[in-house]
Amino acid sequence: MLLFEFLIITLLIFFQSIFGIGLLLFGTPTFLLLGYNFLEVLNLLLPTSVTISLMQFFSSKTKNEKFKNNFNLYCLPFLVISLYLLIKNISNINLEIYIALIIIFFAAVSLNKKNIKFLKNFTPIKQKLLLSLLGVIHGLTNLGGSFLTVLSSAINGNDKHKIRYCISYGYLMMGILQILILYFFSDNHVKMINLAYIALVFLIYFPTQKIFSNFKDKKFSKFLNILALFYGVVILIKNI
Repeated sequence: MLLFEFLIITLLIFFQSIFGIGLLLFGTPTFLLLGYNFLEVLNLLLPTSVTISLMQFFSSKTKNEKFKNNFNLYCLPFLVISLYLLIKNISNINLEIYIALIIIFFAAVSLNKKNIKFLKNFTPIKQKLLLSLLGVIHGLTNLGGSFLTVLSSAINGNDKHKIRYCISYGYLMMGILQILILYFFSDNHVKMINLAYIALVFLIYFPTQKIFSNFKDKKFSKFLNILALFYGVVILIKNI
């Protein structure tokens, strides 16, 4: 199982190093299907995800201070509240069904976002409302990545550098808070063996940046969301 875990995380580090998402979006449902509980998944994936996001954020040549301020003010408080409530009530919730529905919904939105009227004329009020919703979703499911990608695309258009900047900042701040909340309010603390995966980031991240520079992100985005949709359907069928 440890070798299988190593191979999965290596592949997901490769994905996230290029596009900003992958470890949590695909890692969470994958390890749940393999029998890990939700808090174990968080402790396994969060340190590595935070490391990648930290590198992407500080190496970014573009900035978006307005997004950062709105994200801190409207998303993060709802993340804290949602994850705290989840930890206190986790034994009473079938997380896999909710996670499956969230994946299916946001994968469908991402694949069809040009036709979603709500994402057009993206006003500041809409941004604040959706950032608050993002905090709730990520706190309860660890799957805000699809939603964060949709929001970043709506805010920044087709500029892949700005999109990845917003995704990396969002994942960085949410990941740090999630680790702190787990440490102070649960018995599931990050294990030292999970920190060893951080070394993989430094081996994989820098070579993959050439791929990012040359990649047409529209095609990968479509593939990513089709794969997410497949994951959601598999988990939902497993729990019906």
